[in-house]
Amino acid sequence: MNLPRDAQRERLYYIEFLALFSGQVSRKDLTSRFGISEPAATKDLSVYSELAPSVLRYDLRRKCYVFDGGKPHFEHNVEQALHALAGDGAVDYDPSRTKRIPGWVNSSIKRQVSLELAATLTRAIDQRQWVKAEYSSLTTGSRSRNLSPLAIVHDGLRWHIRSFDHEKKEFGDFALTRFKRAETGGESTVALSEDPDWKNEVTLRLTPHPNAAHPEAISADYDMENGVKVVQLRACLVGYFLRHWHVDYSPDASGNPRAQQLFLSNRDDVRESGAPEWALRP
Repeated sequence: MNLPRDAQRERLYYIEFLALFSGQVSRKDLTSRFGISEPAATKDLSVYSELAPSVLRYDLRRKCYVFDGGKPHFEHNVEQALHALAGDGAVDYDPSRTKRIPGWVNSSIKRQVSLELAATLTRAIDQRQWVKAEYSSLTTGSRSRNLSPLAIVHDGLRWHIRSFDHEKKEFGDFALTRFKRAETGGESTVALSEDPDWKNEVTLRLTPHPNAAHPEAISADYDMENGVKVVQLRACLVGYFLRHWHVDYSPDASGNPRAQQLFLSNRDDVRESGAPEWALRP
C-alpha cells in the first residue's frame, strides 16, 4: 500500500501508541485528539489494520479495538512514551520534528527498558490488571512477584511503577529498570484510591539555605515568593523529591550550602503530615 501522508501517519502512530501503552483505541480517541470525523477515524483504523494486521482486534463487548499482541509497525522511544503518558510531552512518530535548536538534554546511564516490558506494565495500569513479574530488589535479589501496577512516576532520575505487592499486602515503588519480565495475570481489584501515601498530599516549604552566601540568587533560581517556595507533593514522592533537588532536610541546616542550596524549613510539619519515615532519613 502507499505510504500515508504525514498528517495521517501521525494519527496511525497515535493509534499504535494507544494500543501498545493503554491496550485499547477507539474512534473517539482519534476524533477528540485530531478533530477529524468519525468516518475519517474509521478509515484510519482500517488503514492501520492493513499496515499491522496482528496488532489490533475489535472487541464487540468494549466496542473498541484492543491490543492483540502483534509486532508494532512503528518504532517507539520508551522514554518519550512514558513522558507522554505522564503528561510531560507530545507523542509523534518522528521525534526529530520536536527539535528546533541545538541543545543537550542530560542523558541517562540507566539500563534501557524494552518496549515490550514497558508497554506490558502501562497496559496493566490502564486496563487494571495484575502482573506476574520478575523483579530485582536490593534487599531480596531477583524473584517473582505478583503486582498490581497503578501509576507511573518519574522522580527526576528514573521511572517507578507505583504498585500493590500482593504478597506483602502493601503499596510501594518499583523501579522500572529492575523489572526483568512481566506478564499480565488477569483483572486486579486494587485501586490507586486505596493507596494512602498516594492520596495524602504533603506541603513542603523550601527556602534558600540559611548559610548561603547569596540567598537572593537562590530565590531567583526557584522563583520564590518572599524567600519561600511552596511545593505540594503526594506523600510517597517526598523522599525522591528532596534527594533529586539536593534539599537539606536536616533538623539544624547542617548540610553544605554550596551542595544543598535549598532547605526544608517545615521538616516537623512534613513528618506530621504523613510523609514516609524513610523520606526524612539522612
